[in-house]
Amino acid sequence: MRTQEIYFSDQQALCVFPNERSNLVQAIEELGLKGRYPVIVLIGSEIDEQQADVTRRAIQTISKTAEDMNAVIVCGGRDIGVMAEIGQIRSQNGYKFPLVAVTPEELVTWPGGPHSAKFLGWGEKRSQLESHYSHFILVPGGQFGDESQWLVDTATILSKDHQSVTILINGGEVSRKDIELSLEMGRPVIALSRTGRLADELASQPNRNKLITVIPANAEQRITEVIQAALAINVNERSGEPVAFQVMDRIRS
Repeated sequence: MRTQEIYFSDQQALCVFPNERSNLVQAIEELGLKGRYPVIVLIGSEIDEQQADVTRRAIQTISKTAEDMNAVIVCGGRDIGVMAEIGQIRSQNGYKFPLVAVTPEELVTWPGGPHSAKFLGWGEKRSQLESHYSHFILVPGGQFGDESQWLVDTATILSKDHQSVTILINGGEVSRKDIELSLEMGRPVIALSRTGRLADELASQPNRNKLITVIPANAEQRITEVIQAALAINVNERSGEPVAFQVMDRIRS
């Protein structure tokens, strides 16, 4: 497993390239993230133009809550939509919470990085990494969505005996996969309605999974309260065993 410093215009960040999920614990240690943290998994890609202001305020709220709770945010890390906004807000406010990107290596690039597009369609280019993330985990995969299991497991390993929560803003089919994996882990999901697409679809489903909480994106105080409540739970209530231990055993097997 290799590591590399990425030099952006205004900062440098450490990047790891695990080849197997069995390397993930080591990869996280290589990043220097040896503590255990409350973790927010932030998913979603586009920002709906008609909902841009309320969406950005919601991301501001999520960022401030992470900073106040000494939490880690795990996200996709590309310079687009929700993934870009969280990085920019972290930088603009001088926040110090770790912001960890998990994304397929073959589909992204960075200053001095690769430009081969063999996994992409005709005329497509690699996505740029967002320059304000603190850590990057670039994983195997030829399409977006291949990183989903890695992202879920990264959050679980980082949280260990703390809790984690997934937050959906807008979102499409990759986010749907992320949510399914989170629910399989017993991880609660907060869907911010009025941000478009999948988040609004979930808001319209009266019989959705009980682990999914829908909150309007403009209900900023409520967003903070629900995140705080979710991250205050330390143990998987169904088994009495920290979720991270279960996942780490599965990853290593």
